[in-house]
Amino acid sequence: MLGSMPPKPNARLRTPPQSLGSDKIIISTINRPTVAFFGATGGCTLATLSFALESGYFARALARTPDKLVDQLKKQRGLSQAVLDAKLVIVKGNAKDPKAAKKVVMDEDGQTVDQIVFGIGGTPKFTPNPLKPTLDDPHVCEEAMASINTAISDIKHSSQVHQMPLLTALSTTGVSKSRDTPMMMTPLYHWLGAVPHADKKKLEDQVELAKSEGLIRDYVIVRPSLLVDGQTQGTKEVKVGWEGKAPGETGEGAAVGYTITREDVGYFVFDSVVATNGADYLGKKVSITY
Repeated sequence: MLGSMPPKPNARLRTPPQSLGSDKIIISTINRPTVAFFGATGGCTLATLSFALESGYFARALARTPDKLVDQLKKQRGLSQAVLDAKLVIVKGNAKDPKAAKKVVMDEDGQTVDQIVFGIGGTPKFTPNPLKPTLDDPHVCEEAMASINTAISDIKHSSQVHQMPLLTALSTTGVSKSRDTPMMMTPLYHWLGAVPHADKKKLEDQVELAKSEGLIRDYVIVRPSLLVDGQTQGTKEVKVGWEGKAPGETGEGAAVGYTITREDVGYFVFDSVVATNGADYLGKKVSITY
């Protein structure tokens, strides 16, 4: 059912930090959890990973081309090699391979990560019919999440796991049963979004399956509006709404808007989910937009 927005949803968001670029000013790492990242070279997830590393979190990331991720973190985000050496483990592989996914979710000492951030998405691909664009891999989100579920299931049944991870998955607006996009955007979403939205809906199904089978302790699904490049607009500009299943919750429901930058999505995921262990949004589908 639709849920009310938490009181003053943006009041607790801090101003996104500038890229630190030096291991000498990393915040204390005492009790910092380890976060696994899938899709780390994408704009939103790259930003979340960067904020986490800057704040002293340990991270494990899957990348088909590790050098690309390192280059992005150093040149685009300003992180030092010393920080990457101390805080980041990159596993080379494909998210559709459960063996590769397992190496990200479980460390070399057999410990599972505290959280998982899933930000994988397909690349738009235009077909001879301009009215039916698709993706280079139309099922990438669904199949990658299914692979992660397989990996966690294997860990759960073959190891003594004390706590399952919290999963944050990046989905999109336009997949809700209720309207969460402006009316003027409906034709665009219907034209450009049919294939990717179907994949994101399957992703959300896989996330809920993971919860029902006890593969994760809980989840937060983040549904940003249309993603654009650019600098942060500031947390005061970000509107937050959500859909949830808790009985008795009523309210305004989804936040409706046109666009949001990848940078602000990445910071929201870090500040409002990773840094708070989900806090107000556990088990919810959270829409964010300007």
